[in-house]
Order: sequence, then structure tokens, then C-alpha cells
Amino acid sequence: MRQLYIRDRSTDLHGTTVIRDKNGKSCYLLVGKWGIRHDALSLYAIDGALLAEVKQLSLGLLPKFALYVNRQRVGTIGKGFGLVQQVVYIRGINWIIVGSPLTSRYRVFYGSHLVFSIHPVKLSSGYCHELKVNNKNDEPLAILVASILNHWARRSNQEPIFAKLLKRSPNLGTSMSFSISNQLNLSIN
Repeated sequence: MRQLYIRDRSTDLHGTTVIRDKNGKSCYLLVGKWGIRHDALSLYAIDGALLAEVKQLSLGLLPKFALYVNRQRVGTIGKGFGLVQQVVYIRGINWIIVGSPLTSRYRVFYGSHLVFSIHPVKLSSGYCHELKVNNKNDEPLAILVASILNHWARRSNQEPIFAKLLKRSPNLGTSMSFSISNQLNLSIN
């Protein structure tokens, strides 16, 4: 299982993001932008080879995106409803995303096999998303799916929503809220 780190793109919608491993070594480049129909993100190997792309097919409340590997369309993903728990199906590659936009923690399955997981971590440079990918061949699509999930949950500060709520409301610090947060974390982990 390999760990990759993706920095938040919310402040830099038109630039390049470097994807690094746990040792800080640059592994991939994510280039592109969001916003209008047919915008795309492209994932490149460090040597410049195009590995995968995601293209925005529609806008609105429930946007859709197409996933491409080697310039061949392999799947589509659309935003699902859900605040506390969310399940999203990726057509074509048959991956199922289970997670919470509230905590920004997701697990992605192919059948009963865990493909990868995503969760936010705080590093000295700020918040980023840690991906734990089981198979190196799944890394390009995992990075693009993680970018889509991050785009849907984009906030100016990538601190998880639940952490913000705990800071702002002293009443959330009761044992009842901790049992709820523990249940959320257990259901996602």
C-alpha cells in the first residue's frame, strides 16, 4: 500500500499540483482547471507522459465527470446526495465510493476489495489529502477521483467541517457529540 499526498487546489484552480509520496518524492503532476463544461484535469508522470484525465461533462447541482486512461474513456462519475454519509458509483470501472463529505474521509471499493482510501491530514504546509492506494496501477484514477471529491467539498480552508464545528460550538464538545463523531469515524474507517 502506497501513501500519496495531494495539496488543496482550491486556491490555485489553474495551476499545477505536484503529488508526492510519504518521503516527499514527486510522483505525479496534476494540471488543469475546473469551472466550465469541458474543463479537464490531466495527470502526468514526472517524466511528462500523460497517464489519465478527468473531463467535466455537466455543471449544476449534480455535475458529471468522465474518466480517461490512455485517451480512452473508462468511466463516469456523478455527484451524489448526502451530508453525513455518501455512496457514489463510478460507472465503467465499477468502483463504489463510501464516505462522508462532513469529514472528507472516503473509501473506494471494487466489489469487496478496497482500492484506496482518502482522508485529510494536517502537515506543516497546511491541509492536504492522504491517499492510501493498494495497487500502483490504480494510482492515476485514484488521484483523479480524489481531486473530484476535493472539488465537490472545496472550502477556502481545507480543515474538515467537523473540526470547524467543534471549534465554533462548545456544546459539540459533549460526550454525545464524541460518540456521534466516533460512530462516523468507525463507519468510514
